[in-house]
Amino acid sequence: MELKISDHINYISEEMNLLISLADPEGYPAVLAQCRRKLEKTIDSPALFHRFDVVENIIKEGRRMLKKDMDLIKKYFRPYSNDYLCLANVVLLFTRWDWEETADTLEAYVRRQTPQERNYRFISLNLEQFNDDSDISFDHTVTMKQISSWLDDCPLSPEDKWQLFSAFIQWDKHIGPIVQLMKKAEKVLEKTKEQWLPLIHDFYTYWSRQCREKDVLGDIRTFFHIDLHTGSDKSILIAPNMIFMNAITFSVTEDNRPPAYDYYSIGILYGEELYLDFNIKASSEKEMSDNLQFLKLLSDKSKLEIMMSIKDEPAYGAQLARKMNLTTATISYHMGALIQNGLVSLKKVNNRLYYSVNRDKVKNILSNLEDLLL
Repeated sequence: MELKISDHINYISEEMNLLISLADPEGYPAVLAQCRRKLEKTIDSPALFHRFDVVENIIKEGRRMLKKDMDLIKKYFRPYSNDYLCLANVVLLFTRWDWEETADTLEAYVRRQTPQERNYRFISLNLEQFNDDSDISFDHTVTMKQISSWLDDCPLSPEDKWQLFSAFIQWDKHIGPIVQLMKKAEKVLEKTKEQWLPLIHDFYTYWSRQCREKDVLGDIRTFFHIDLHTGSDKSILIAPNMIFMNAITFSVTEDNRPPAYDYYSIGILYGEELYLDFNIKASSEKEMSDNLQFLKLLSDKSKLEIMMSIKDEPAYGAQLARKMNLTTATISYHMGALIQNGLVSLKKVNNRLYYSVNRDKVKNILSNLEDLLL
C-alpha cells in the first residue's frame, strides 16, 4: 500500500464548498467563526489564525464578486441537510475523486455520464462516504423504484424531495446556470490564489513530514475510529480541505473502478499547531456536550437498534439493512451521525465497510452519566 499527499486542491469541490458557504451564511461560515472564537481562548498562534483569515477572505471575496448572483446561488447551492446536499449535487453528480475536472470541463463531464451511471450516482449521493452496499454496484441496474426509495428515506420535506428529483430528471435544464456559477467561483479562487496557495504548500510539507515520522493512518484510526487501510491493497491519498477547513472526510471507491486509491480529505486547520487529536482533548464542556448528544442520538429508535445490532459483532450496511428491514440509504443516514459523534467505529475489509460499537467511547459516556446522576 502506498501513501500519497496531494499538493493541490480539488477545484470542483472547493468551488462547490464556496458556493454552499455563500448560499447559507448562517451555516458553515457561522460554524467557522465559532471554531475560531473557541481556539482563540486556548491557542496563541498567528500562523493558525492566518489560515482562518485566508478562508474568511475567500468567502468575503466570493460574496463581493457574486453579489448579483445570490438568488441563483441560493437556488442551486442551499443545503438541504447537514451533509450539504443541494440541487447542484443532483445535477452534477460529481464524485470527489475526479480531481482533474475544472469548471471549464464540467459540462462535458456531466454530459458524458450515461443514464445508468447517473442513476447509480444519484442513489449513492448520501452513501458516498459510507458506500458499502454490496447489493448495488456500478454495473448493477438502478431502478426508479430504488431512486424513489432513496428519496423516501431522506429526512426532507416533500417539497424538497420533489425539487431534488425534478432537478435530477431535468438536469439538462439546470446544467448551464450551475456551470456559470462554478466558473465565477473559480474566478474567486484564482483571484485569491496568492493568499491560499502557500497554505496548500504548507499542507503538503507538513503532512509529508508527519507521514514519515508518525503512523498518521493509525492515528486517524485511533482518533476517528475509521480504518480504510488495514488489509487493503489500495493506495491512500491525503488531500487538503480548504474552504471547509475544519473538516475531515473520507471516500472509498469500488475495487474494480478507478482510481486505485481511497482517500482522506483533511482540513487545512490541522497543522503545526493542531494535530488530529485536538478536538478530542477532554474538557468539562466537551464532556457535557458528548453526554447530551449521546442521549439525543439514542433517543432515536432506529439509531438505538443499530447500536444494539452491532454491539457483539461488526456488520456492513447491506447486512444491517436486511436484518433490520431498512434500506441501505437509511442505514447510511443513521451511521453518518453515529460515526460523526464517535459512537461507531468503521473498518474497511475486502471493499466492505464494517461498523462496530466504539465500546471505549460508550463506556466513557456512561461512566460520566453515572458520576453526574448517581
